[in-house]
Amino acid sequence: MPHSIVLYDNADWRKHLFPFTASRPVGNLRVGLCTLNEKWNKLFHCPVSYHTAEYLQLSFPLHPSPAADILILDARLLPSEMLLQALDSLKLGEVLMDGSRWLAARVDRYPDQLEKELRQLKPIQLSFSPSCIHFPEDIFRYNKEQLLADFKLLTKGRSSASLSSSNALYGDWLFVEEGAQLEGVSLNSLKGPIYIGKNAQLEEGSFLKGYVGIGANARVKTGARLYENVSIGPGSTIAGEVNNTVMWGNSAKGHEGYLGCAVIGEGCNLGAGSSNSNLKNNWKAVMLYDYKEENLRDTGLLKCGLMMGDYAMAAINSSFTTGTVIGCAAQIAISNFIPKFVPDFCWLTDQQKEAYILEEFFGMLARRKQAGAADNLHDMAIFNHIFAETKEIRDRIINT
Repeated sequence: MPHSIVLYDNADWRKHLFPFTASRPVGNLRVGLCTLNEKWNKLFHCPVSYHTAEYLQLSFPLHPSPAADILILDARLLPSEMLLQALDSLKLGEVLMDGSRWLAARVDRYPDQLEKELRQLKPIQLSFSPSCIHFPEDIFRYNKEQLLADFKLLTKGRSSASLSSSNALYGDWLFVEEGAQLEGVSLNSLKGPIYIGKNAQLEEGSFLKGYVGIGANARVKTGARLYENVSIGPGSTIAGEVNNTVMWGNSAKGHEGYLGCAVIGEGCNLGAGSSNSNLKNNWKAVMLYDYKEENLRDTGLLKCGLMMGDYAMAAINSSFTTGTVIGCAAQIAISNFIPKFVPDFCWLTDQQKEAYILEEFFGMLARRKQAGAADNLHDMAIFNHIFAETKEIRDRIINT
């Protein structure tokens, strides 16, 4: 077993995953019940750190073991039984390959020049292509399989807390952590697992159909309908109709409206009545804005909804068209359909388009904290970097 794991994403390809990896390493993405770093930590029982973009390193540092046995992973990798078998078989001085692309390496010290030194290791070709998060839509696409894997990982050898008789349970694929509160809830686990995190609150009249994961301290409001393939992160609030969606921590969609084939970042808010479309009327494949290509990219998917970066917020009755990308800290209050791409720190209303002033954004974060929001606050230097990095595209949108 390795003594430590390093999740590597210090490469151009990480920009394909913006806006989500603008504010965090790829290895900190949440897919299923856990973030990628949490998965690897629980699977290998060793410390996990990041080799990521320089501006993220203060908040997400690199801490490999000073010597001995280090496993370096392409941070986009998703754990699976077949991949774990291949990693267990990997020896010191070997690098696991998928064609010409390296996936994992086992070394006795962390290389000074990673890409160069990996080429000197003994290549071991993988006989299959593992699941990877290459683009934002892959987060909800792979969420179902990761929900199942994480459910097994988190509940193995453990017993669920008891369930009140006021709830209606169909099937027995349910795990409830201690402190969770649920009364008068309908839970259908006949076809997939349902996981309820510690101190989560599920209000009467809510309906969950596995595969569903509810994080610690999250709230599911009365009348919520959560269909197959939904992950709600710690501290988040959810209501309305939701399917094929991943919402990260401390975000809120607290009222009616539809959310589907979507990924919602940390600290976001969707106002009452907000909905997204996930299917085009002409049934053509959905195009999604790609930060690396600086253009629309064909996802090849018939269904793809809303991709919303950290701390973006939308007013009541916001209408998101199929394949909309909203950057970090964007603020939206538009009565018509919202543009398919809204850059980071862009403030849009019916009357004007302008930049969200950084000092006002930081003030908002401070007020959230004072009000009791348990945000996973990042170093302010990260948001300063995002603001500067996106100035050109933001100015272009504002001035058109």
